Amino acid sequence: MKRVRDGRWAIALGVAAIFVGAVVGVGLIGLRGGSGPGSSGPSPSPQASSGTLATPAGTGIVASLPFGQFAWSPDGAYLLVWGGDDYVTRVYDRFGRLVSQFGSIESWLDATHVIDGDGYVADVLTSHTGGPTANSWTVGSGHRSAAIIVGVPGCVGDPIIDWYRNGRYVKADERATPFGWSLDGRLLLLGHMSCSSADAETYGWKGPVGVVDFSSGRVLATAPDVRGEMALNPGATRLAADSDKDLEILDIASGSVKTVQNARLLCWEDDDHVYALTTGGYLALVGATAGIPDFGGVVVAWAVPSSIGPSVEIDPTGRALRIEGADPKTTLLDLSSASLVVESYPTSDLHQLSAAQPHWWSPDGRMLVLQSSDQRSLDLISVDPAGPAETGGAPSPGGS
Repeated sequence: MKRVRDGRWAIALGVAAIFVGAVVGVGLIGLRGGSGPGSSGPSPSPQASSGTLATPAGTGIVASLPFGQFAWSPDGAYLLVWGGDDYVTRVYDRFGRLVSQFGSIESWLDATHVIDGDGYVADVLTSHTGGPTANSWTVGSGHRSAAIIVGVPGCVGDPIIDWYRNGRYVKADERATPFGWSLDGRLLLLGHMSCSSADAETYGWKGPVGVVDFSSGRVLATAPDVRGEMALNPGATRLAADSDKDLEILDIASGSVKTVQNARLLCWEDDDHVYALTTGGYLALVGATAGIPDFGGVVVAWAVPSSIGPSVEIDPTGRALRIEGADPKTTLLDLSSASLVVESYPTSDLHQLSAAQPHWWSPDGRMLVLQSSDQRSLDLISVDPAGPAETGGAPSPGGS
């Protein structure tokens, strides 16, 4: 039986929260760390002169931002936040400073441009007040491609979509559901909903999801019966997807499907292992290939890694416990009293931005976004792998 990190074992599992938000003050907030000094003080510019991204010094909460769904720019320089009923998208830099604002739901076209439901492309530094407000949004790849939802039928069928490809808007009126892209923008998850099934109306959409090579349009493999969440592994070689009570893991190269019974997807740990919920509400580590056991151990916490080593450790209810270093015994930041949680995806939400988890970390692994458990804000956290935060009390998010 495989141990996860330092071998924490099972207790019953709950599910993480959905959240709402409000704007509060900016400032690096010190929470309890393991040992060693931390520092504060933002850089005057979100972009360092050397061409590398400037990062708030030390490890701690930098700012609490308004509630919303969110997505990092492909280079991690900016955070896109949208949500609620105001149809406003806001862009912040890594210090939590408002950079620009848009009058519609946008997504990342590339590192410096966003795209809206009209196919309008805007520079990230230039605010724009136009754009559609309802039943229209985009699923951008971050690599100069996007699916543009231009209409939603009055049932559970596929929306009508156009495309942005090769630098231009392409009118297609295609009926399909885009669920997200691989991190490199090469692969697109494209599904097809049933518009006639009463079962889908009651329990949510169920249908095939194809893994599409976007440049050629070729379907590389298909997950046959997806109902619920899905996510590509970090290497974009496998797709894990819920199928009613079971978890299906699709090998993209061979097209073969491994079915893990009585399991629901949480998140990939690495290319070969998935965190899943099992019957009875337990958290387990699941093998993604035929050669790895379905259940490699039941655990009491799961750790979602950044690209450079540190991880955020999460308890069974979705509460963030701490940020640990590359060595799991090192605590960079103790979050246990900060009332922060990870988000959970609504299983029928068409506004899913990315099919690759986790998305809480910035691409360079030095920034993290978590939501407050009181459903009021998003907290922007700076992570310095060189040392933990200063020892001290842990104020509530947004405190001063």
